[in-house]
Amino acid sequence: MKEDCEIVYKGISTDEKYSKIIQKVVDECFHTEGLENTGLYISITLTNAKEIKKINRKQRNINKETDVLSFPMFEKDEIDQIIHKENVDENIEEVKLKQDILGDVVISVPRVYEQAQEYGHSFERELSYMVVHGFYHLMGYDHMVEEDKKIMREKEENVLQKLNILREENDDIDKEHFTKNKNFLDAWKNAINGIIYATTTQGNIKKQLIIAVIVVIISLFFDLSKAEFLCFMFTIILIIFAEMVNTAIETVVDLYTDLYHPKAKIAKDVAAGGVVITTINAIIVAYFLFFDKLSDIGLQFIQNIANSPIHLAFATIVITIIGILALIATAMTNKHKYLNKKFVPSGHAALAFAANTIVWLSTNNIVIITLSLVLAILVAESRIESKAHRLSEVVFSACVGILLVLILYGLAMAAVGSNVVALWNP
Repeated sequence: MKEDCEIVYKGISTDEKYSKIIQKVVDECFHTEGLENTGLYISITLTNAKEIKKINRKQRNINKETDVLSFPMFEKDEIDQIIHKENVDENIEEVKLKQDILGDVVISVPRVYEQAQEYGHSFERELSYMVVHGFYHLMGYDHMVEEDKKIMREKEENVLQKLNILREENDDIDKEHFTKNKNFLDAWKNAINGIIYATTTQGNIKKQLIIAVIVVIISLFFDLSKAEFLCFMFTIILIIFAEMVNTAIETVVDLYTDLYHPKAKIAKDVAAGGVVITTINAIIVAYFLFFDKLSDIGLQFIQNIANSPIHLAFATIVITIIGILALIATAMTNKHKYLNKKFVPSGHAALAFAANTIVWLSTNNIVIITLSLVLAILVAESRIESKAHRLSEVVFSACVGILLVLILYGLAMAAVGSNVVALWNP
């Protein structure tokens, strides 16, 4: 008897449970679409996150993990012709022996488990949906256009209903509950989550944040006016913003299509082009800001530090924000199981105590210092009261904020001191 499906395990252990679910779903797909009397079959590869990312990079030039990939061998019209031809053929048994692959489907089993938990339904339903979804891509259906998406979704649900794999209670919840913010605080929290996701998963953004820290430190060596420093900071933020928009566009495109599509390529290429333009803009800005100042970089550093306390303070705050963001991203990523969602630093507390330390270093007014400390403590206490963080997390974050400021100010003062010595001992 001809098998409708060939199951390959790559990077994960063989599991009879997976095979039974997949075979049952594929059989129903073939029955529903009239492929039973053809010589077609599909290949389904079950793999892990690392392997599917490698396949995605090699086949689609997209260097990221996904849940399911489909690689069809026929166009939709060709499949329709095959079905019509084989269904009217007199010798069905001979037709069944002429096997030809409909296409390949690759599924990340860890992602199936994650998404089943995220959506609140069973592993069987999520795996079944991945199989059905991949199958209909092989059949020539897509969801780039709303009308096509509706047709494809109806066919998927039709197969799942026949298998009695119905939508569970959580599946019927209006998606607006997940995509719309309830209030301003909810919007702010989701925005922070977006920043953490970007810094955790996107290699380019990680590199850009490191470069941002370096160039902010280097900017201390130059006598920048307020307008120049504002232009400098805006350029850095613009590059990171463009990279985050590029990430968002890539994610949306990958959500709508798992196959190569010219329009999907255009969307990704245009988004990547935006990043390139902001990078070129940064080079131009750097040229006009720093080219004429390079010759004065030596002893003038002393004056820059002494005369620009606001510059130093702002640079310190920027570096502190990036530093605490890196800690939060490290704690939230799945690569660090002992930190993951068990000990997440508080950005509010770190920033509040960093600002308090800068005030303490910048003024001798005891009233201002006391008020600043009280505000920092209130911010930290509010994070505990709202149950967003534990006491240990807030204390740790406050210490990190204070230490970062002390280290940066210490390095700046040490540089000033060494240059003073060089002036008096030529």
